[in-house]
Amino acid sequence: MTQTPWLARPNPRHSARMRLFCLPCAGAGASFYRLWQSKLPADIEVIPVCLPGREHRLAEPAIDQIADMVLALHAAVLPLLDVPFAFFGYSMGGSIAHHLACHLARAGEPAPAHLFIAALRAPNIALSRLPVHALPSAELWQHIASYGGTHREILESEEFRALLEPTLRADFKLAETTFSGDQQKLNCPITVFGGTTDTSPPPQDLAGWQLATTDDVKIHTFQGGHFFILDHESTLLSIIASAMLQ
Repeated sequence: MTQTPWLARPNPRHSARMRLFCLPCAGAGASFYRLWQSKLPADIEVIPVCLPGREHRLAEPAIDQIADMVLALHAAVLPLLDVPFAFFGYSMGGSIAHHLACHLARAGEPAPAHLFIAALRAPNIALSRLPVHALPSAELWQHIASYGGTHREILESEEFRALLEPTLRADFKLAETTFSGDQQKLNCPITVFGGTTDTSPPPQDLAGWQLATTDDVKIHTFQGGHFFILDHESTLLSIIASAMLQ
């Protein structure tokens, strides 16, 4: 099967019943999901998505427009849609996963059997804060630090910040300029995960995901902010496994 820099698949599981494509949040990479394969049942093959501008693709410019991102990902994932699959997207990754699922449906390609969304408001809810992708550097990093989840070594290193800032700006631009209210309804179930503090969309901003599909929507909230997953990964993975293999 053709190799692509977009997908981390060092040890393919050809006997898996389903594939789970995992898209990261702004600034993160495929390594965000590096341990998921060992924590999910063998029937699920985890395929982290490697976006340009980070990790082994650091030299490539990051993509800051949803249409360009979806077209590139469509070509990358298409050869692996020969078995049932699902998308998991965290924050910015959730927007990409949603738009990619809708794009596949419009193109008449296989559609995901399930869509998992974390830390992302529903498509019918507008961004409630001011955009940050064009802020001066110090203010941008102050905003990033407020989410938690970023290593102190990065926040305190001018060299690291300078290296990572272009990709972060591109990611935030993509997330903040993506409009999702005009996407067609999907026909698959959607499971939504959210936190409880003000760095995560409030529960009322998650309920609108029901408008994005004709199927069922389930919402799970966890104590914590934007990176609630760091404290509740086991529970989240158990929910994902149950939904995929039911």
